[in-house]
Amino acid sequence: RQKLEKVDPSKHLSRKQNKAFPILSVLARDITELAFKEKTIFSPKLKRWHPLAAGVAVATLHVCYGNELKKYVKGINELTPDAIEVLMAADKLEKELVQIAVEDSVDSEDGGKSIIMEIHPYEAEAIIANLVKSWIIIRVDRLAELVDRILQQE
Repeated sequence: RQKLEKVDPSKHLSRKQNKAFPILSVLARDITELAFKEKTIFSPKLKRWHPLAAGVAVATLHVCYGNELKKYVKGINELTPDAIEVLMAADKLEKELVQIAVEDSVDSEDGGKSIIMEIHPYEAEAIIANLVKSWIIIRVDRLAELVDRILQQE
């Protein structure tokens, strides 16, 4: 219940910004905040039972956010400011979570490779690149149609 209230974008943004701000971007920031709290507050105590406590925590957070991101990405048909905002927030979140996992596992036997291998990339940059590519193709096609119409009129 408390986390649901915290994800409410109206608590983070003005009313004007709230209308246009994607909730997954807010969620990414909240997960980052949660991950840093996990790293500083809980993981030091949990290391008694698991040597890579922070790594396991951030890998879990990464998967949970990734599941929501996949649903969102499936619904993206075109390049929009919201899509870019969400994908950039996802990319930033992923980098921060991986950094926490790496820092947590630096002293482990495998150097944290086992945890890092569990973190499957969101590939946000590739998704953005594909959206840009399709946006360009659509615009070029429209321009070609316009040129054809103009030439036919002359």
